[in-house]
Amino acid sequence: MRPLLIVFIIFFCNLVNANEIRSIVKVNNYSITNIDLIKEIAFNEILKKRKLNNTEKEILLTGLIEEKIKSIETDRNNIKVKKADINNRVTQIIQNYKIDEINQKKIKEYIFNKVEIAMKWNKLIAILYSKKLEINMNEIEEKMKIKKIDSKKKEEIIQIEKTKKINILSNTFFNEIKRKYLIKNFK
Repeated sequence: MRPLLIVFIIFFCNLVNANEIRSIVKVNNYSITNIDLIKEIAFNEILKKRKLNNTEKEILLTGLIEEKIKSIETDRNNIKVKKADINNRVTQIIQNYKIDEINQKKIKEYIFNKVEIAMKWNKLIAILYSKKLEINMNEIEEKMKIKKIDSKKKEEIIQIEKTKKINILSNTFFNEIKRKYLIKNFK
């Protein structure tokens, strides 16, 4: 508990003493700043309970870029998600990480935005590709027979198959739209 408190103190002292807020990446006209990356790194270090290496930090920057593109797209398509649904998911995540009370509020605020973007993105994909999300029930029945799964698990298997399809469609769609964005790295 003490190390997390120390990390937060150092993190916020660095923010206060930061000489300059500068753009490190631009996605069209939207900036991702050094402060955004510092926050991302700090929160991930708290969640993982360890220091991140440079490769992990680069992956976080890539994630921020992808998140910005998804945010722009969902805003452009006027996608809305209920705050209660976001709060429920955030609560589940917080419980999974078993975060102490001191850090819970800050982590909750941090995760809220990420969950909101992810839920909006998934809703956009579901809207755009709802016809392609149909599941072949014969395949499901065959899997159930082969693996000797009872019919009670049928809905769970259907949801797993839909999730697989959504992930494939999401990645394909993201790669298509990413091309239309101008991404300029200042780092």
